[in-house]
Amino acid sequence: MDVETLKNVPLFADVPDESLAKVAIFTQLVAFHAGKTIVADGGFANDFYAIEDGEVEVSKDGEVLASLGAGDTFGEAALLEGEPRNADVIAKTSVRAIKIEHWELSRMRRAMPEVIERLKATVQARAAG
Repeated sequence: MDVETLKNVPLFADVPDESLAKVAIFTQLVAFHAGKTIVADGGFANDFYAIEDGEVEVSKDGEVLASLGAGDTFGEAALLEGEPRNADVIAKTSVRAIKIEHWELSRMRRAMPEVIERLKATVQARAAG
């Protein structure tokens, strides 16, 4: 993954290139077809995603909680809280997303703490929401 691809995601847009370079080499671009379950409720949290293109639906016990699209992130709540996944995330369309592994969070905390704070704020806003 290159730094410019990461900078296209709002979460990383204003992070200095030097900081992003430390994380970019450990991220990967993944693709999912429409209907694919990307994250399963109750599953182990070992990564999170930033949507580059496409749309996903977040649901819990059959109730749709949110629709997310390009620039949005998902899967970060379970990682930050050290808990199992708390919802299903299913691709509504074909989806391209940047996948960031759980062990990258510690590198991100050191290199770009502002991104971790934004992720925490996103989780809090969704919980309040």
